[in-house]
Amino acid sequence: MILLIILLILVLLCLIVGSTIFILKYSKDIKTRTIEQANFILKSKGFNAKEILLVNLKTIIALNDNSSMLAIIKNFNLNMPTLYEFEIFATAFITSIEQKSCFFNIHYIKNGLQKTFHINTINKEIKNFFYLVLKEMCLKKIRQKFPQYNFTLSSSSDWSCSYVWAYDCKKSIFAYFKSMDNPRIFKINLLKEHFTIDLKYNYFEAPILGEFQQLLIFEKDFLYKLFNAVLDSIKEKTSIIYENNIYYDNYKDIVYLTYSNNSLQSIRLDKIEEVLYQENKLAFVPFGREKTINFFANREFIHEFEEFIISYNLRKIAVDFDYKTDKLINTTQNTKFIIDKTRSRLVYCANLNSLSKFNYINIAFENILDAKAKINNFSNFVRIYTKNNEIIDVSCNKHEVAQYILAQIDNITNKY
Repeated sequence: MILLIILLILVLLCLIVGSTIFILKYSKDIKTRTIEQANFILKSKGFNAKEILLVNLKTIIALNDNSSMLAIIKNFNLNMPTLYEFEIFATAFITSIEQKSCFFNIHYIKNGLQKTFHINTINKEIKNFFYLVLKEMCLKKIRQKFPQYNFTLSSSSDWSCSYVWAYDCKKSIFAYFKSMDNPRIFKINLLKEHFTIDLKYNYFEAPILGEFQQLLIFEKDFLYKLFNAVLDSIKEKTSIIYENNIYYDNYKDIVYLTYSNNSLQSIRLDKIEEVLYQENKLAFVPFGREKTINFFANREFIHEFEEFIISYNLRKIAVDFDYKTDKLINTTQNTKFIIDKTRSRLVYCANLNSLSKFNYINIAFENILDAKAKINNFSNFVRIYTKNNEIIDVSCNKHEVAQYILAQIDNITNKY
């Protein structure tokens, strides 16, 4: 008896599963045939569809290939495919797309009259379709304002497209359309500005309407594509300072930092007052004490960046040195003493790893009067006397370094 009951249950389950599969397959077949017939109708009207939305078996909406027109097929019957209502209007005449908890309203103008098309269904497919319509409408306006650019990447800030973002991968142009409340369209060259991209936290900061701020991203894959496109441009147009991590554009005076394949930061050095080196991050303090820009990395990365700033400051003294004759001597951790025979001068540099505190003194060979190596309270230094009555003390970590500098200066004074 128990075995018979089990068999009956199994048969019943098989019937239910079989019926479900049949219904789903039949329903899918009807939907496929409906879309195919709708596409045939659209083509017969000269409408090339980029997207077709099956609202239900009686209502189909389509967006054309250049996103300029919207077509609606109403009261469609697959069994009588020639009997239907057809309407077409320009997306430019859509005044708003209203989303409520359980329906959509498309408000548009046709023949000078305000009209509304009501959809009493909401699902993910419908929401995605109308998001695409809204975004494409905004993108068309961006492309009309900036026809010289090819915006291949795009997204928005939210479903209603309060802001729409567009990016030209080849020219690094980032355009944005503020669609709400006094609509405006702007563009920036992203590689010339401060920006932050962090894929781990889905975070993007860039200057919008003159203010450095976080940008909301509606499409999840946009930031990933933007990250790779920007990084490709950086690698193509800049010099490598530290393999796969630090890049520098000498013409724009911008350094680009990338770490762990998920963070990317640009720093305009002319806009930064100071850089602070911490255990696990670099902190950049902009002029005017705005929000500090933090970039997290390991010790090796931070050390390499510090070396870059030292080289950056040295280039302010001279574009290049002849390392066969010129000498760069490490006197303390953040100071160097340079014997620049190429330009007949001594240069004493302090705070080399700093931006605002970096400074240096030039002493022409012909202005050197004398020099002495001294020790004062266990501090080693070289005291240089000049012919115009100046005294310059060069601090040294070791007495041997002071003696070496003194020997070099004595050699110079013997010639002048």
